[in-house]
Amino acid sequence: VAASLQHPNIVSYIEHGTHNGIVYLVTEYVSGMDASKLAKKRGGKLNFKEVIKIIEQTLSALDFAHNKGFVHRDIKEQNILVEGHYPNYLAKLTDFGLSKSYKQTGMSGVTMVGDVAGTIAYMPPEQVRDFKEVRPPSDIYAVGMTAYSLLTGAHALDISPKAGIAETVKAIFEKPIIPIASRVPEVPIRVSAVIETALAKQVELRWRSAGEMREALLRAASEFS
Repeated sequence: VAASLQHPNIVSYIEHGTHNGIVYLVTEYVSGMDASKLAKKRGGKLNFKEVIKIIEQTLSALDFAHNKGFVHRDIKEQNILVEGHYPNYLAKLTDFGLSKSYKQTGMSGVTMVGDVAGTIAYMPPEQVRDFKEVRPPSDIYAVGMTAYSLLTGAHALDISPKAGIAETVKAIFEKPIIPIASRVPEVPIRVSAVIETALAKQVELRWRSAGEMREALLRAASEFS
């Protein structure tokens, strides 16, 4: 997967092999830090202009991967590396470890329990329901969750950090999201709307592609640039 995903916003693969029975993977070095650490450094959240810059690049990476038939399945702030300084951030999506070609899903017949390693709190209902049948809209939802967290420093579904799996799963299916405006009023309504559309529980109500979401985000951003 890594070798076939050469894109400016994806951490690039260099080589892999084994040494003394240990499998290794060599990737490019990215200076800077992951988006989660960047937000923590700023007191827990980022300015909406910074979030747009990071998320539109992440969506560009995803659009490329989806068009090649891959889903990431574990998008979260920790998997987006950011180098440079705003407005010259360069964001790179990493850890396609859980990635699987969605064009081939359903072929394996067996899913290992460890496959649910993806961050449950960022998973959409359909991914929780059937982990094997994950499609690009699941990544779009997870990008929405990531953007929401970077903007507000909180979880969209109001799940406490100590919540167990059962409580988290119940919230994913039943709890409405808390509007961004009620947490960070200064985020422009059109920007919030793009992110909240990605968080629809029904797949058909989300953006149809990562490219479409990226265009909508950039259009919303152009109003105040």
